Formats: sequence, structure tokens, C-alpha cells
Amino acid sequence: MELEQEVAELQRQLAMIDLLTRSARRGHVNDLEFLLLKRGDLKVKMYQEPGHALPHIHIDYGRKNHIAAYSIDPVSRLAGTLEKKYEQTATEWISSRRLQLLELWAAVQSGRDPSSLVVQLAGDA
Repeated sequence: MELEQEVAELQRQLAMIDLLTRSARRGHVNDLEFLLLKRGDLKVKMYQEPGHALPHIHIDYGRKNHIAAYSIDPVSRLAGTLEKKYEQTATEWISSRRLQLLELWAAVQSGRDPSSLVVQLAGDA
């Protein structure tokens, strides 16, 4: 069990490095990408996107790059290829963390350092 805990801690530390150093998506050179959560094949991301008023997150799941964007309030799918069988689980997860995600959205969009909020979210996941 000790090795499993060490690997989980390593994963958390690497995700934090990603959070603090990721600078852009293809075609969006001015957007900062924030990795909010990474567990196995699951990634939950948020971007600093000027002009995007609707708070939302991006979920990437699986090795075939199933991605979907979900608004945070109200919770609904905006776009993407994530299979429908994951829809209820994804929306319930977002709903249960709605306030944390909205706080993160505000921090990311205003350029504030969201690292403590990300650590809090990761601890709850």
C-alpha cells in the first residue's frame, strides 16, 4: 500500500507542475491551460479564455481522446465527443463541485493564481 500512496503523491505533484507550466492549446496561443484534475485516463481542464463569459470546463477521458465541454452553471454539455454513457456521472460530478469550479473559473479568468483552489478540488475528488 505504501508504494500506491507514493505513486499517487507523485501523480499529484506532476499534475501541479502541469497546472503551473502549461501555456497554450493548438491555435489558441494566448490561452493558458489549467489542469484541474488528472486520474488515470481522466483529465479535467479549464482555460483562461478571453471573451468566454460562460463558466465551463473541459473533460478528456480515455485513450481515444473523448473530450467534452460542460458549462458549470447551469450544468450542461456544450459540445464534445464524450460518450453519452458518461453524461450523468460527469454532470453529477460538476454539480457537486459547482461552487468550487465557479471560484476557480473566476480566479483563472482574472489571472489570479488558482493553485490553492486546484489543490482543494483535487483533495475532494
